[in-house]
Amino acid sequence: MKFLLLMLGLLCSNLAQAALIQLQPEQGYDQNIRSYQQGETIRLELKITDVTEPLAAFWTQIMYQPAGLKLQHWAFGNGLNAGSGSLQFAEHNAAAGFIMLDEYTFAATDKTLLAAAQQPGFVLATLTFQALQPGDFQLVFNQNWLGAESVAGQLINTQSADFTLKVAATEVPAPATALLLLAGITLLSSRRGRLWRNNKAGK
Repeated sequence: MKFLLLMLGLLCSNLAQAALIQLQPEQGYDQNIRSYQQGETIRLELKITDVTEPLAAFWTQIMYQPAGLKLQHWAFGNGLNAGSGSLQFAEHNAAAGFIMLDEYTFAATDKTLLAAAQQPGFVLATLTFQALQPGDFQLVFNQNWLGAESVAGQLINTQSADFTLKVAATEVPAPATALLLLAGITLLSSRRGRLWRNNKAGK
């Protein structure tokens, strides 16, 4: 019984923290607005919150629907390099619709600088998509490749929140030639009516 309690205590100490990794609209945009137009550029930030000590590493895989979204660009944040660099790995498969992001801080990185760089809710990476067609699309985290580690070497209990967005069809403006034709017909009709009234008055 004592052995079981000891093992349970060790497990709880290794997974003492709970963090949330999620996608949000880029800073400066309303995070509650998730509606976009076809052809629009969508900039999202991959953020981590609820971390109580400096982070040393994170890894994640995000899956998306390539028929509706095109990943144009991605970039890691500065929270894990603290000015001294970090090991960054990315694998993108546009056909399958997923991107894997892994980042590890160097062991010699100053922990004080690391803590200063990791403000609450700091950005792990930014992703830029283009909306290809109308519809509802979801960006989903692969739970089998999701995690984080503290500078103390402890695994952090990491959860994720998927991101859903709605893309509306772009309104097609009426062609200029059709508007000009309509204006011409209106003008001719008004002139014809004026001539008819003048002819009638002259009789």
